[in-house]
Amino acid sequence: MFQSQEAIDLNQKYEEGQRNFQGLQLRRGDLRGLNLSYTDFRGVDLSYANLRDVDFTGADLREAYLNEADLTGVNLTGANLEGASLIKVYLIKANCYQTNFSKAYLTGAYLTKTNFKEARFNGAYLNGVKLSGAKLRDASYDEKTRFDYSFNPESAFMNLGDNSKRIYIQPQEVLEINPQQQINIPTINIEQFLEAFNHLTTVSRRYLGKTMTEKYWESSRPAFDWLEHFEMIESAEIIFKGELETVLNAEQLQWLQLWLKTFIKNCCQILQNYPAMLDLQLVKPILSSNFRPNNPSSPFDQSGDSPSKKSNSRVLLSV
Repeated sequence: MFQSQEAIDLNQKYEEGQRNFQGLQLRRGDLRGLNLSYTDFRGVDLSYANLRDVDFTGADLREAYLNEADLTGVNLTGANLEGASLIKVYLIKANCYQTNFSKAYLTGAYLTKTNFKEARFNGAYLNGVKLSGAKLRDASYDEKTRFDYSFNPESAFMNLGDNSKRIYIQPQEVLEINPQQQINIPTINIEQFLEAFNHLTTVSRRYLGKTMTEKYWESSRPAFDWLEHFEMIESAEIIFKGELETVLNAEQLQWLQLWLKTFIKNCCQILQNYPAMLDLQLVKPILSSNFRPNNPSSPFDQSGDSPSKKSNSRVLLSV
């Protein structure tokens, strides 16, 4: 098998007894098939690297960067990847027996047909992962582990480490709306919400990519029939099917507000400083509108009518 020069050099150092490889620059490296068991790669950037069939048994990969790396067939038995970044990684047909993924970022990762028996996912981010054929029996998670709402770890025979409630991406919150209260309803139309959608989508696409942005918009959408008027087209743009300058009633405002807030919350799971990236002058007036005079902290409590309308759809995102 052809080996790159960096693989030859790394293998030579390993054969000479070196095990600490911190500080190496291996981004996009080709290390296929190497034996790197019980090595120290803490904090090393291995993003986009070809790591197919590498033996990382017992390796220390804490806080390493493996974003979009190819780890097909890799052996990570007993390896420590706590806090590592494995966004959109290809971890397919791999052996991750007793691997520590605590606090690791696995968003959008391909984990199909991989053995995760007794692996640890405490505090890990597993949003949007592909788990077809993965073996998760006896893998552990805790109350800080992030799963997609549709995934049930109990049905995969995973173990809740501290018997606390698990956390999902949960867009469906219960709204208590009192139709008798009609005061303090701001005048906001669909066009204003579309501008906020546009801004959030542009920021999230820049840092999370189109696929994750699409997933977060869809998983954040509350179960409210009227929101079906908002549709996402193939380019990840969202359009509104209806009249543009409709002044929204309180119920519509509340559900749209919930959708935006849930989307921001989900983005924060990966980009903790996501709110700081936003134009607050554009977003804050939309999100801070108060509908409940007796409880300023809650935006949920009343309804109204929608008086004015204008025709046609508007594209939410243009990048």
